[in-house]
Amino acid sequence: MSINAFLENLSYAQSGAKFAELQPAASGINVDLLKAAVEAVLAGGDDAKVEGPLADALKAGFEFAAKLVKELKSKPGQEEMLTFYKYFKQASNDPPSKPGLMDFVGKAKYNAWEKIKDISDQRAQALYIQEVSKAIEAYGTNE
Repeated sequence: MSINAFLENLSYAQSGAKFAELQPAASGINVDLLKAAVEAVLAGGDDAKVEGPLADALKAGFEFAAKLVKELKSKPGQEEMLTFYKYFKQASNDPPSKPGLMDFVGKAKYNAWEKIKDISDQRAQALYIQEVSKAIEAYGTNE
């Protein structure tokens, strides 16, 4: 799966052509290192990791993606939102609390996360970036 739509919007933010408010978050990201990191992690298994500058680029790219997703023209559907949620929680090393019996929304979120809880944080970061790229292709961005 390609992350070209995400990388294109990252470049727009870096140049100031779009997303002026996101420019600080985008400015320090090396696009080539980020692309290499995402490709390396996605080519590996669930425990795939990268180190050094690749890890730094992946983390910065994930943090930018978490901001960029708020710039989608339309709100994604419920399944897409659950996908964003589960990867975000895993990528942030922030597991959700187990929901109460009648908390159906919380249960759906928890169950989505539980299915991927054993993947590495970096794999979750790469998958999150990939999902944001898919959403950009499907919905476009505000600017």
